[in-house]
Amino acid sequence: MALFGTVHLAGLPQGPALPGAAALAAELTTCGFALVSDPEDADVVVIGPEAGEVVLGGGAGAVVLLDGAGVGPGAAAILARTGVRSAGPVAGSHSIVPAGLEGPDLLAWAGVPRLTVRAVLDVELPAVPALRIDGPPGAPGPVAAALVERGLLERGGDVDGRVAVLGIDVLASSEPLARVVARNAIVWAARVTAVATSTAERAPELTSNPAWVGLKAAVSELQDLQGSDGAVTGDPDRAAALVDDVVAYVATLAPLFPHDDEYLRALGKDLQRWREQGLGVPDFYDSLVAFRPELHRTDGLRHLVVFPMYTQNGRQDRKLEAVLVEVIWPQFVADLESGAYSNTLFVPIRFLDFTAGYDTNSAVLFPETVAMREVPTFTWGAIFADREAARFRTVVRAAATTVRLPLPPDAERLLADQHLAEHTFVMWDLIHDRTHMRGDLPFDPFMIKQRMPFFLYALEELRCDLTAFRESVELEKQGVAHARLVQYAVIFDRVFRFAVTGSRVRNYDGLGGQLLFAWLHQRGVVHWTDNRLSVDWPDVPAAVLALGAQIEELYWRSIDRPKIAHWLAAYELVSATLAPHPASRWAKGVDVLPVSGPLKEMTDAVLPDEFPLSMFHEALARKISGVVEATSGITG
Repeated sequence: MALFGTVHLAGLPQGPALPGAAALAAELTTCGFALVSDPEDADVVVIGPEAGEVVLGGGAGAVVLLDGAGVGPGAAAILARTGVRSAGPVAGSHSIVPAGLEGPDLLAWAGVPRLTVRAVLDVELPAVPALRIDGPPGAPGPVAAALVERGLLERGGDVDGRVAVLGIDVLASSEPLARVVARNAIVWAARVTAVATSTAERAPELTSNPAWVGLKAAVSELQDLQGSDGAVTGDPDRAAALVDDVVAYVATLAPLFPHDDEYLRALGKDLQRWREQGLGVPDFYDSLVAFRPELHRTDGLRHLVVFPMYTQNGRQDRKLEAVLVEVIWPQFVADLESGAYSNTLFVPIRFLDFTAGYDTNSAVLFPETVAMREVPTFTWGAIFADREAARFRTVVRAAATTVRLPLPPDAERLLADQHLAEHTFVMWDLIHDRTHMRGDLPFDPFMIKQRMPFFLYALEELRCDLTAFRESVELEKQGVAHARLVQYAVIFDRVFRFAVTGSRVRNYDGLGGQLLFAWLHQRGVVHWTDNRLSVDWPDVPAAVLALGAQIEELYWRSIDRPKIAHWLAAYELVSATLAPHPASRWAKGVDVLPVSGPLKEMTDAVLPDEFPLSMFHEALARKISGVVEATSGITG
């Protein structure tokens, strides 16, 4: 399946005099399009000046390239229905600017380029101007590109998708920024074919199976009889009967999961032993050790998982939970993992169905959350990419609308396509997860084992995200189509969702989002002007990589520092960008801090909200907090 779908190139003449034509075709395949020979099979058709009549498939988009010398029959048929016509050729190169403040960002990653314009446009409804030649102050310049939204074309003909008309020279010009604009237009016009499905629709043979329905009901009733440590505190006879039911239902479902046979047999024994020993604090060590999902990373493979456990960012009581999951393992991720990004513990999954502990914000299935008599060597960690993708799409859409951010077309596509977003998050998580164990680390990377100021956790999580960003910049150069999408995901999730999610008590993920936004804003890469957010995308990678380099420098230098000196240096890094709370003792420096006492006193001196939200994020939180809260329990 092509990342952005399929594209047909119609009437694009080739030859040495037209270097842009071949380069455009190559760039489209690099960014994930598949070129097809039949326009009826295409999600978007690029119609050049020599195109004859073109028949498009239902819902397909079109991008018309004009050259000012005349309009071929293919372009003429579409232009007649758009309200756009060529007003003639233009000589020379010109600065190109957005025609207005609304609509897609066709200049994303191009800045304010000087481009050759072959034809300026006369535009009437249903079309709207998208790009103009920069004119004198107070006088809009001639239109260089126009757009027609889906469903707004005049009646008749066979085009009912989006249409973009470009007067910019894409074919003859060797200017790469012209192809950046063309690529943006093509991504914007392409038909979105992905259809979101509910968990029940994705696997009805499982979610409606009487044994699963019965298992889910039995586990749910048993949860009401358990205390916070998992021991039964309610009716013991009813609890015993429910455990027997769970054992029976698991045995009935087990043949559907032959790859988990050892685990499901051990699970039955753990359940029976728990009942026989009086339903006290549960111990599912044996079945946990037998569960090895990392050995079966096959796209679409399903698992039945039943454990007494708490759910991270969900329910903190260790109660029995049951969940049906499906592995997400696209081929491009398998290729990355088998090469430079080995991560044998990483298991990306999606929900099929679940009990109450996962009807929460929890998006991980981690073995350390299970009730067990001793801690084994953990061999896997699973992340629900569908939940991550779904809440990302929901929250970022609300945030971008609130701050009136014009989205690059490929970022818009990411928000529109759950399937695409899931695969993007799997790539991000693959690199992030492995980074905790790699690099010049002055401490145990699994910092949950230590008690430290929460801003250190923020820097570690941000370090891993910025490493994923850095690697994605390199992978984009190598033609990995999801790589730029990972860059969008890191920035938007951190800046929009993380920064305003959860309480202000030691919110280390929120702090990382605040730091990234402030860093970019203070370096003139993002702008909050006239109550509108804008981003200079060509400058983003260097700025993000610079923050990552500062954190890595902090880590490297701290290998030779005592722990308290590392803590102070980390605080200095954060507070150089973010304003501490006025009451902060840490901000006043070592003269007022208990530097000679136990390290616990230093940690206790950190305020619960050491770095309060900026006025920007406070306003954003007020606007979208309801959307953020509504994502609890969301799936793809």
